[in-house]
Amino acid sequence: MQPDQTTVEQDASHLPLGIFCIVAGLAALWIAQDYDTGTFISMGPGFFPKAVSGVLILIGILILLLRGRDMPAGASEVRDTPPLLSRLRVIGCVSAAILVFAATLMPLGLPFASFLMVALAGLGHSGSRPLTIVATAAVLAVLSTVLFAGLLGLQIPVLPEVLR
Repeated sequence: MQPDQTTVEQDASHLPLGIFCIVAGLAALWIAQDYDTGTFISMGPGFFPKAVSGVLILIGILILLLRGRDMPAGASEVRDTPPLLSRLRVIGCVSAAILVFAATLMPLGLPFASFLMVALAGLGHSGSRPLTIVATAAVLAVLSTVLFAGLLGLQIPVLPEVLR
């Protein structure tokens, strides 16, 4: 079933995004050209950068091919930009969250640092609820600890310094 062309708009703002994805992917692929790729079983240092570059190029091509046809009618209208204070709150909370994670990872361990990072970043959205922030931070702290320390075996401290 074909979508009704009268209710679907073309959005030209996808053009620069698609071109940017392709150019960034090609640039990363060019930078990683001398890295040894290896195989699926024995991956070299260039495998991941080249794979991500390829995915980025494919996403850019897909964006250019779709050209906003997936947008419902009226979605491309210019929306009111949020006030300056709201934008600064988001930038400040996310930046502070990254700094807090970096400062607390070694002394407090991955679960606590992850929890603090997600909770602080969640405060950047004015409509977020405290219970939602705490629940999301707790779930992501557990998942990050299980994934990075448990499954991948990365040498990241899990317990705080006083308990190690």
